[in-house]
Amino acid sequence: MTYEIPKEIKAKPKILGLEMRELVILLISSLLVLTILRDLVHSVFMIPYFVAVIGFMIYLFIPSGHNPKKRHYESLILFFRHKKTGYHAMDKHKQENHQLRQ
Repeated sequence: MTYEIPKEIKAKPKILGLEMRELVILLISSLLVLTILRDLVHSVFMIPYFVAVIGFMIYLFIPSGHNPKKRHYESLILFFRHKKTGYHAMDKHKQENHQLRQ
């Protein structure tokens, strides 16, 4: 007997190139944005508003060009979570350098 062994055991199911989790997040977030902000948009601009919001939601879930293996929404999360303070290198050998100078 021969059995076929799949090469990718940890592969996640995808629909339209999106994992199921991402697809659910995309649908829920777009519905929330569309319904919450609908009252702020004039009725004449409703169709362009729907197109713009759906386009932006799709953009958030396509792969990022600057961060490999990340999507745009993950890049935004990383951007807002990083510390805004400056970097100051630590002197690892402060005591040794002080002794050598004396």
